[in-house]
Amino acid sequence: MALDKIDLVYTWVDDKDPVWREKKAKYDPEAQNCDKDANSSYRYFNNDELKYSLRSVQKNIPWVNKIFIVTDNQRPEWLNLNNEKIRVVDHTEILPKEALPTYNACTIENAIVNIAELSEYFIYANDDMFFWNPAESEFFFKDSKPVYRVDKKLCLGKKYKHLYGSMVFMAYSLVKDRFGASFPYFSHHNADPYKKSLFYECLKEFEHEANVTMRNRFRKLNDLQRSVIAFYSLYKNEAVLKKIGINPIKRFLTGVSPDSEYFDMRPLNVKKIANSKAKLMCINDSRKSTDEARAKIKALLEEKFPEKSEFEK
Repeated sequence: MALDKIDLVYTWVDDKDPVWREKKAKYDPEAQNCDKDANSSYRYFNNDELKYSLRSVQKNIPWVNKIFIVTDNQRPEWLNLNNEKIRVVDHTEILPKEALPTYNACTIENAIVNIAELSEYFIYANDDMFFWNPAESEFFFKDSKPVYRVDKKLCLGKKYKHLYGSMVFMAYSLVKDRFGASFPYFSHHNADPYKKSLFYECLKEFEHEANVTMRNRFRKLNDLQRSVIAFYSLYKNEAVLKKIGINPIKRFLTGVSPDSEYFDMRPLNVKKIANSKAKLMCINDSRKSTDEARAKIKALLEEKFPEKSEFEK
């Protein structure tokens, strides 16, 4: 069943903005008490990914209703603010004063449901996520239920030292311990669908953890990561679980790509990205990324999505 209205939400930051840099510098000392990866410069690097992601929206999921871009008092200089389909949402609209400014992605992601006009059904994406090939609304929502794509399994006997692994394991454990529902998987790290009402319900259920997260200006191990929304929705039988892994031999023989793919921004991945038949693509900046890699990826994005979208001036 196709839904009438599905919105799209992005989070975006321009690390080259001198005003933003000056403000953030005042709070950088707080990051010393966080995981060493929490405030790495690559987390904020802007390589114009949002421009190309919006081009991918127009080309491959044109059925999207409204598009919201959540920022910290910033605007992409190329963005067409006169387009009625798009609106920039400032952090002050969705977060209380005492939580600001924040540089914690988990805090911001947990607050996106506070966007006043946001529809019941929506997709959330980081600006480095692309709608790589055409997809219908049913790809994201099956019988009005969000389809949550998962990749590798969590190792339940392992103590995760990496920030992301620790947060996902905490999200898994919260739902497992409270409801006895076990979904031991990592998310596919790409654009995900949500129901606004379930998102609110989950945050209310784990209100203490959400409030702790809101007070963390930078990411910490005790953050409530958005995987908890998926696990909670699956427990409620209000979502569909889909495993995206494909046997490497089958993939080699058939050339089939999974629904969703994720690559670090490195030169050796450029050809793999270009040849992908996945519907969703995440090209992640990391500490392994170089300026050479960023230039190659930007050239690839320009080749993949050469035409300006209606969202550009």
